[in-house]
Amino acid sequence: MQNKTLIICLIISQLLVSVFSVTAGGAAQCPGTGANCNVAAACPVPTIQGTGTAACTWAAGTDLTQCTVTDCDCLTTGTVTGKTGLTDAFCTSCKGATQNLYANNAGTSCVAASKTCASGSRGTTAANAWTAADCLACTPATPIFVAAVSPATTTSCAACSTVTTGLTDSLCNACGTNASPANNKIFANAAGSACVASSLTCASGSRGTTAGNAWTAADCLACTPATPIFVAAVSPSANTSCAACSTVTTGLTDSLCNACGTNASPANNKIFANAAGSACVASSATCAGGSRGTTLANAWTAADCLACTPATPAVQLGASPATTSSCVACNTITSGWTDANCNSCAMAASPQTKTIVAKADGSACVAAVYSCTQSARGSNKWTDADCAACNGTAANANQYASADGSSCQATKASGSSTFSGQIFVSILLVLSALLI
Repeated sequence: MQNKTLIICLIISQLLVSVFSVTAGGAAQCPGTGANCNVAAACPVPTIQGTGTAACTWAAGTDLTQCTVTDCDCLTTGTVTGKTGLTDAFCTSCKGATQNLYANNAGTSCVAASKTCASGSRGTTAANAWTAADCLACTPATPIFVAAVSPATTTSCAACSTVTTGLTDSLCNACGTNASPANNKIFANAAGSACVASSLTCASGSRGTTAGNAWTAADCLACTPATPIFVAAVSPSANTSCAACSTVTTGLTDSLCNACGTNASPANNKIFANAAGSACVASSATCAGGSRGTTLANAWTAADCLACTPATPAVQLGASPATTSSCVACNTITSGWTDANCNSCAMAASPQTKTIVAKADGSACVAAVYSCTQSARGSNKWTDADCAACNGTAANANQYASADGSSCQATKASGSSTFSGQIFVSILLVLSALLI
């Protein structure tokens, strides 16, 4: 009976110890004013959010250099969902065996910084300069250390989005952790110029050597925008890599080509994969057949047909009203030739010919210096050669240039009245004047 009584007493005593034990804080200096440490004006206390929490208090004491927190367990009692109002003094008193001497800039946690996190007391001189570690600990929303630029001594902490050089995985991870929503898959790209969402680090020395650290298409695009093409491993090797667009001839997509165009010099955001996925080309819109030619808004053009589908470089419009369009082979067109289609077909031919335009009646493509259409020629003068090419050489065809080169006519202009003749005579007159 006595043994049972003794055991019960021991249990009760242990329970009483656990219930009434406290973790008193160490001595700290309060920066406020007042005659007692437990006066809020002298030593502020944090606010603890949650359920079943305990209020934090300072022990009474008149020497503000020797203030102590009554029970540091107030920071963890109950279900704590947040803290505000932490101060350097409170953190110093409750640091325990840690080096968490200072409150972060938001007053929400105690951190191991080299100096106070109070922004008004940091970054103005070499003595109170920010450091990379302190930025990370004190200001998690702006964790990037910005060094002083000589001769200035001012240092600061910046948000990830404002920094374009020197980014590291640890800095980007801090940015991701403090983002909303949080993202712990944020790494510095290979150039250290941006924080990107990647499955693993972008550091090339740590990627692509095994199946465990293999590159992926998404990671190449995010980490190495200048070489955004994923190159898969070829068995039995496990090596993967990222390549430049110009080195790849299969499997190209609009997103990959857009990455190549965006990072080109100068940048070009009108770069798409051709229909075969074998090259990145300049097109007004995607080369994907299912997304083109169904309306006027996504109509094909001869230039796009040449770039996207070089085997069918000419554009053919649907029946009136021409709301549909498609790319066709040059040998399928028998009438209705346009300058654009003639040029595309000439460029797709081997060897290429650039001075190919449509005849005036659209029946064929011909070699003329300028367009056979007067409005397209603009101020460019007609010559006999262009008139003959554009209008044919039949008996009544307008195969000759007028005297002033402004049009074509059925009869040849006499003597020096042709445009080319006028130029020749003008040259002779100038030479004669110089010789006199």
